[in-house]
Amino acid sequence: MRHLVTFLSLFRIAPDRPDLHIAQIKSVSRQAPLFFGIMTLNAALLVYTHAGVAPAYLTYLPMAVVGSVSVIRCRAYHRLSKATLDAAVAYRQLRMLNAMVVVLLVSLLIWCLALMSFGDVYTRMHVMFFVVFGIMACVFGLLHVRSAALMAVTIALPASLYFFATGNGTLRAIAVAFLALAVTTSYLVFVYHRVFTSLVQQTSELRRLSDDNLRLANVDLLTNLPNRRSFFSKLQAVLGERKESGFEVQVGLIDLDGFKPVNDTYGHPAGDALLREIGSRLHAFCDEHVFLARLGGDEFGIVVAAPNGCVPSAELGASLAAALSQPIRLAKGVVHVGATIGFAAALAHEDKPDRIIERADSALYHAKANARGSTIVFTQDLDQALRRRDLIVQGLRQADLEAELLVLMQPMVDVVRNRVVAFEALARWHSPFLGLVSPSEFIPVAESSDLIQPITELLLRKALAPVSLWPLDIGLSFNLSARDIISPHLVRRMGRIIAESGVTPERITFEVTETALIGDFEQAKANLEGLKAIGCRIALDDFGTGFSSLSYVHRLPLDRLKIDRSFTSEMESVPVCQDIVETMLLMSRNLGLGCVAEGVESAGQMALLRSLGCETMQGFYFHRPMPIERVAGFLERFADSALVPGTACAA
Repeated sequence: MRHLVTFLSLFRIAPDRPDLHIAQIKSVSRQAPLFFGIMTLNAALLVYTHAGVAPAYLTYLPMAVVGSVSVIRCRAYHRLSKATLDAAVAYRQLRMLNAMVVVLLVSLLIWCLALMSFGDVYTRMHVMFFVVFGIMACVFGLLHVRSAALMAVTIALPASLYFFATGNGTLRAIAVAFLALAVTTSYLVFVYHRVFTSLVQQTSELRRLSDDNLRLANVDLLTNLPNRRSFFSKLQAVLGERKESGFEVQVGLIDLDGFKPVNDTYGHPAGDALLREIGSRLHAFCDEHVFLARLGGDEFGIVVAAPNGCVPSAELGASLAAALSQPIRLAKGVVHVGATIGFAAALAHEDKPDRIIERADSALYHAKANARGSTIVFTQDLDQALRRRDLIVQGLRQADLEAELLVLMQPMVDVVRNRVVAFEALARWHSPFLGLVSPSEFIPVAESSDLIQPITELLLRKALAPVSLWPLDIGLSFNLSARDIISPHLVRRMGRIIAESGVTPERITFEVTETALIGDFEQAKANLEGLKAIGCRIALDDFGTGFSSLSYVHRLPLDRLKIDRSFTSEMESVPVCQDIVETMLLMSRNLGLGCVAEGVESAGQMALLRSLGCETMQGFYFHRPMPIERVAGFLERFADSALVPGTACAA
């Protein structure tokens, strides 16, 4: 029974070979015109030899049927050869082919046997030749489909028996030869099927490997998002299709805020897990108009191609930022990250990705510098600001820094003892091309262009030069930039300059801001501890404006807090500002830290601060920043002046 089942399975189409089914139908579709053409030609020749010998219903009518079937099937197979087949369609076509082979060959065999009773020995020989040739042509035309080919071979058995039963010795000899040919052909069918199946398997494996390689080449394996290569290919494609689609193209760049601390604190496995979760959240935004990719590290890219106004970049950016800022649960705890996003639109007829990405990167840079966690869209105003930035970069690179950089001094005053306790060194740059440039403009540019270290060293030397001429109880306060504070060589560089100046380190206070600390807090802390170790003092500038001021106070070696001018300037009109300042003063006293109120511009502000217990202040009320050479005259006048109303200090 088992052998019978195995034998019968040779004549069925196995349902679990989709790749083989598609290959078989494609092969049959290519060979069908030749097979049906030969079949029709031989049928026509058979009709020709029997015309006038056999009745018309046994000649012209079967010929018309054979011709019609051939035309219909050739057209059907032609459509299949052009179509993209799926496995289900191919399977149905193969089953139909099996049935058609049986019906066709049995019908032709019956037709031929009916013709055997007409004509002479030559016409009967022609009929026998037609049967043998038709079956063999069918077998060789269907070698790719084993079940159909074996069915055609099986038809040879009853045909051979019929010819053998005629009793004619010649026909018997032909019948034996025909049967031997059928057996040999069956063997060839098995051999060819095995070779063909092996080739299909190899092709499928090569295709699978090719698809895997293509996926590896275009997909980021960590996040399962498209990778950098895929991002640029997509952008180039949508730019090229704009004329046909009429779509507006926008490009966005996403930079994660807070990823590095997670990676450093919890390790790379936690960082990878975080990126996988970020990738999963970004996947939710992908659709026919929005394409997201991981460009590398914690940076992601967006390509938006949609009808104008359908996907506003600012709204999309806000949605993305909101999704990415949600808490992320890792094995070692819950973490929070944010996202800063820069967008730029492709200009009309622009087909180069580089310029669009450059503008999106500029928007991202501006957002990171001024509004972390927000989405900035590149505009003409931003373009002008960036052009100004480029001019500053070029000006700094070409500047004679020794001659063009200036140091101004602004006094810090002890209002209780009526004395100057220190001067803060404030940088100015007087460019022959750009005029006077404020530090808020050129310092961030210098940081981003790696010019900040020589600028800092030059400014510190200039600031220290007059200090040795001041009274010993007057110190110098000097600002360190964000790049300075995380430089691994900061302590050695500052220590060398201080030693060369001859000023004792105890008279020097280095000021840092919270934003300068968040880049690499551990390195910044180590540098501040190193400066403290050589005798310098440390002040936290702009205190109260950062989101984590209190956490820095107890973790850093601070000597002084500086209350930001945004609080002091509104103390008289906004009661909550007065409450905040009072709280800061109380906290600094409890922690044993000095406190300086910045931005004091009126006698009323000074009096209010003094009533709250603030002793040291700084601001235009006492003096605007002055050139170094005017400090000595200011100190002489200040010794003879009274702070109220302050006019004696004006210059």
